Amino acid sequence: MGLDAFVFCDCFERGRLRSPPPPGCSLSVSENGSLLCGSDDLDTQIAFDCWQQSDACEHEDGCLVAHRIGNISLVASLRAELQRSPDRFPMILSLVLYSGTHCGDFIPAAEVPQVLSEAEALAGVHCPDPEMECFLREFEEQMRDLVSAALRVGKPIAF
Repeated sequence: MGLDAFVFCDCFERGRLRSPPPPGCSLSVSENGSLLCGSDDLDTQIAFDCWQQSDACEHEDGCLVAHRIGNISLVASLRAELQRSPDRFPMILSLVLYSGTHCGDFIPAAEVPQVLSEAEALAGVHCPDPEMECFLREFEEQMRDLVSAALRVGKPIAF
């Protein structure tokens, strides 16, 4: 178990799908930025999943950016490091690192600019433990990548 973060592509919204969706689909965009099938029929949903995985656009599963933040233990360690300066990282602590296993939630696109300053502030956080320092740098890079992608396409950061 662990924490994964995504920014979904905007290929549907920009008319850049490589092929049409399977029959029976009525595409729409969910709150987290992903595509919805628009059908309750199980066979249609399965066909939609297969289509979205590799045929819909150039992005596998419609993910523009996808990062494995870490397992439960790593997320707890990152949280502990950032908790030393909670005023500098309120959104990251409350919306990203609050649990090592949350999923199905997202940071709305309108709030992503606020996360940008926190992602940039990660550069000023250091740890004397070389291994943890490496994890902090990777997390900083992941957050910058997620924020950049979300801002570029106007989409949420989803978990």
